[in-house]
Amino acid sequence: MQRKQGAILTYVNIFISTIVMIFYTPFVIKMLGQSEFGLYSLALSIMGYIAIFDFGLGNAIIVFTSKFLIKNQTNKQEILYSTVFSFYIFMSFLVVIFGIIFLNNIDIIFKNSFDAYEIETLKNIILLLIFNMAFLLPCSIFSSILNAYEKFIFMKKMGILRSLLTPVIIAFVLFSGFKSTQIIISITILNILYTFFIIFYYKKNIGIKIDIFNFKFKALKIILSYSVFVFIAAIVDQINWNFGQLIVGSALGAKEVGIFAISILFNGMFIMLSTAISSVFLPKISQMVSSGVSNDILTDEMIKIGRLQGYIIFCMLFGFILFGKKFIEIWAGKEYQDAYYLTVIIMIPLAIPLVQNLGISILQAKNKYAFRSLSALIGAILSIISSIYFVKIYGYYGVAFSICMSFLMVNGVVVNWYYKKIGLNIFKFWKNIFYNFFPQLVLFILFNIFFKFMNEKLFFISMIFFIILYALISYFISMNEYEKSLIRSLVVKNKGNI
Repeated sequence: MQRKQGAILTYVNIFISTIVMIFYTPFVIKMLGQSEFGLYSLALSIMGYIAIFDFGLGNAIIVFTSKFLIKNQTNKQEILYSTVFSFYIFMSFLVVIFGIIFLNNIDIIFKNSFDAYEIETLKNIILLLIFNMAFLLPCSIFSSILNAYEKFIFMKKMGILRSLLTPVIIAFVLFSGFKSTQIIISITILNILYTFFIIFYYKKNIGIKIDIFNFKFKALKIILSYSVFVFIAAIVDQINWNFGQLIVGSALGAKEVGIFAISILFNGMFIMLSTAISSVFLPKISQMVSSGVSNDILTDEMIKIGRLQGYIIFCMLFGFILFGKKFIEIWAGKEYQDAYYLTVIIMIPLAIPLVQNLGISILQAKNKYAFRSLSALIGAILSIISSIYFVKIYGYYGVAFSICMSFLMVNGVVVNWYYKKIGLNIFKFWKNIFYNFFPQLVLFILFNIFFKFMNEKLFFISMIFFIILYALISYFISMNEYEKSLIRSLVVKNKGNI
């Protein structure tokens, strides 16, 4: 029940976030201006680096807690949480040290692309982000524990509340005449309040004692032996989604960062939509692996979740390719049209790992995540090298193509080979996905042909018509009885709530 409602609430949160993004981003661009919006986007990308300092321990907490709960080992949970919390405090000191080093080198990094005002503003923002990340890192342990206990409903409701409050607060800040620095201050305050509510809920409902004097170095070694590869994956994510903005900013300027950030925004939404289901399955997969289920059962689970995710992924992919260019022109302005091409370049290869996202949970639960992490790290390093080279020749397109090629090589070829090697029937998986979504591909091709002849005034009607046709084809042609029953249960439940 928690997993099902958690997935539903995740999609509610994503729906709210999407609506907020559609109406809120153009407003922010207009109020801040292209250059200041670029600074704001760069600040948000830097804030994402907290995932690196997590060191993969949040994921480790979920996996180890799931195992300890099966065996009712509360004492081991106390050692786990105390050890991780102590390590987080140490990492917070590193955040401050590295943050100050970066702060002192901003003039050098951005001297050729930012003016004096932009550099000074960025310094103020970085100072705020150092405090933000140093505070949030130790407190993130409570969210991980609640997810391990499958308290998805509370966590998702809190996420929805934050999604609703963030644009309201930022709108108030902008209408008051403030800029990007004050926006980051308001986000920091909201994050602190959000964290206090999480801690309060943990104390009331879980309440396992966390004591820094209960730190065990031996336990840390065991945890890090697992989490180090999740940590590498976090580095890869930061390189793929945030480092590109730093490269664009240092080589081209704040305006170009804003354009590139729009493409990252759409791809981020693409990821959120696709991982809403798989994100709540790590505890279950960990328990299945601990119980010794066969690779055939894990493959079937991967196919089941992959199909469910696929309905969302291919609808968004095909829909964005068809309508994205005109949508961005209407939504953000013609000066942001390049963001469409940047998004498509990255989005197409990104669909490959997103469809088989549950495979990551299987690798983590089997403790076979090392190969995928190292492969992705090599791909990300090559992506950095090629981005730095090609940004000078092709601008931000060079960065997008570098990310694209990294995804194709690592996720399209290497990781699928590895899934096969560990015993998953990856050929069966892709055969099922291809046959299941072939009708939607035909719809996309036909729409792509006829859409060229459609009147631009019918743009939004055409977009709605495509979504309706996609949904009907999916339900009546592609979906099996299990998938149809999920849709029917959602419809019945919503009718009951009216």
